[in-house]
Amino acid sequence: MIKNLKLALIFSALTLFAIACSQAPIVNTNAPTNAAAPQAEATPAVAAATDDLAAAGKIYSEKCVACHRENGAGGEKTFEDGTRIKAPNFASDRMRKDDDADWIEAIENGVKEDGMPAYKGKISDEEIKNLVKYIRREFQK
Repeated sequence: MIKNLKLALIFSALTLFAIACSQAPIVNTNAPTNAAAPQAEATPAVAAATDDLAAAGKIYSEKCVACHRENGAGGEKTFEDGTRIKAPNFASDRMRKDDDADWIEAIENGVKEDGMPAYKGKISDEEIKNLVKYIRREFQK
């Protein structure tokens, strides 16, 4: 009989535990609803990507703006020696369709017939890749 009583108590305890665990959590409805949610800190990868794009923006300002303009629209440019070029508009359908490898090749080796200088050895391979990402993000939204 005591053995049956012990089993009944254990079974009852397990049943109560199972019922308690299956209930929805209690929510405090008196908490202020306009409290600011805690902000998650940026992961190192996100921070590095942001830094890389900021550095690419600086490279764009130093090396690309003269021909491609601040807004990436490109257009005609005449240099002091009389050379004329027509830089493409980064937002054009043609430029959107070119894949990253084509962009990287153009930046590295230049496009002589369009007057685009080569930047291989002047900026790193990683900076060139980040420059392509920057241009796509800024001008091909």
